[in-house]
Amino acid sequence: MINHHGTFRASAAGYLLLMAYLVLVKLAITFVPDAFRSTAQAAVFAWPVIAALIVLGLGGLWLARRIGLPGFWNPDLPAARKWLLPVLLGVAFGGLAIGVDLLTGWTDVVERKLGIPSIHIDFPASLLIYPGGAVIVNVIYYLIPIPLLVWLISGVILRGRFREPVFWSVAAAAAAIEPLTQDLSYPGPVWVMLLVLLSDYALNFAQVALFRRGGFFATVLLRVSFYLIWHVMWGFFS
Repeated sequence: MINHHGTFRASAAGYLLLMAYLVLVKLAITFVPDAFRSTAQAAVFAWPVIAALIVLGLGGLWLARRIGLPGFWNPDLPAARKWLLPVLLGVAFGGLAIGVDLLTGWTDVVERKLGIPSIHIDFPASLLIYPGGAVIVNVIYYLIPIPLLVWLISGVILRGRFREPVFWSVAAAAAAIEPLTQDLSYPGPVWVMLLVLLSDYALNFAQVALFRRGGFFATVLLRVSFYLIWHVMWGFFS
């Protein structure tokens, strides 16, 4: 695994800046409460949720350093790998999502079932909300469960052994959370559901791989870039 990098104070400072952005988004969307497509989307920006993310996320960063992960980011990585690679991957996965949608028309099926004009939040609110959503998703899916479970299984139960295989086992399971909770309910053909599920799993697995090497912020960069292509740009033009 990766050696400890930097200080927890630096990781916490970076993380709190992301949380400050969530607060700004929450304040801004107070004036446009109908910007969301569902109550579930709006619920993740509730004040109690943001407060919980601040506390639990900082705990996740602290545990990440305990198990040898780089925390918020890895200062030893060159800029191209630390900043550019996640962005390029996010753009690539955004292009993949658009391609799958053009091939299958799966979003039209979902929109008809839900009775909504689009699964994408309208521009310009999308430009503000989706980066905040990317932060929230990554905290819930990766930053909280992965360090906690790896620490419990490898650090406590196995007394520090098998940390590498434990990490990848936990990370592979964490990468399945979003696809299994969102894509299995697709009301169309099974092959379309499987294609969407596999592409979503590839996106999530790329993020947990970045978490291991580049730190939490690399996962955020990937998902923000993905959302900007898939939800913001494609949502605007489709």
